[in-house]
Amino acid sequence: MAIITQVSTGTSLKGLSGTKVTTTKSDTNTSANTAATDKAKELKNQFLSILLTQMQHQSPLDPMDTKEFTGQLTQFSALEQQIDTNSKLEKMLSSLNQNNVSGAFGYIGQTVDIATNSTTVQDQSVNWTYAIPSDAKSVAISVTDSQGKVVYSGAMQNNAGGSAINAGTYSLNLKNTDLTRATVDGEVLKVSITAKDNAGKAITADIHTHVKVDSVQSDTTGTYLQAGGMLFEIGDVNRIIKTQTTTQTTT
Repeated sequence: MAIITQVSTGTSLKGLSGTKVTTTKSDTNTSANTAATDKAKELKNQFLSILLTQMQHQSPLDPMDTKEFTGQLTQFSALEQQIDTNSKLEKMLSSLNQNNVSGAFGYIGQTVDIATNSTTVQDQSVNWTYAIPSDAKSVAISVTDSQGKVVYSGAMQNNAGGSAINAGTYSLNLKNTDLTRATVDGEVLKVSITAKDNAGKAITADIHTHVKVDSVQSDTTGTYLQAGGMLFEIGDVNRIIKTQTTTQTTT
């Protein structure tokens, strides 16, 4: 049975920034700085070719104007400086990326909170935390897999003797046995929380998940923490979670 636990009476998870979660990763090896450097070198070669052609074909009786020649040399110098600057920037970014990779290793084995409706199956279970900002008449829950197929659907029950579902923060924990099909560790699932008030107006829920970081990946686009099939940046981590004891209610 799915377990939904109210973890607090708070009605918002504000202060926790949004997140970018991806399940696929580009393997491109071309950085913006490398492209800029190549372009600068190309322009440099073009400039030299034009300059040499002008000097070879200038008339001894009507030589190239000194001001124009000086201006062209200034452009040449600027291009060389741009190439040097791009090279230094790329080395700096490479050094920063190495530092990010080193710092990212400290997250391995840690359970972190990120603001997303996606999560990954770990130890044959998934979890989300969601905040409902106001009392709701109905709250429907749907979980889909990467193909968009529903693997779980349910609804929160009204309070005993009441007609509304209290505003607050709740946790949703699902085991493999709660789903319509068996999932495998690493599989990515998404949850949809559809809440409505007494007037039938939609209530937007803030959704987070807790996942355990199991590896780090890095390429020219950045450094990513990995939890199962999910990749996310260090900046997406809101906090590191420690196991807490909560009082559960039957739903």
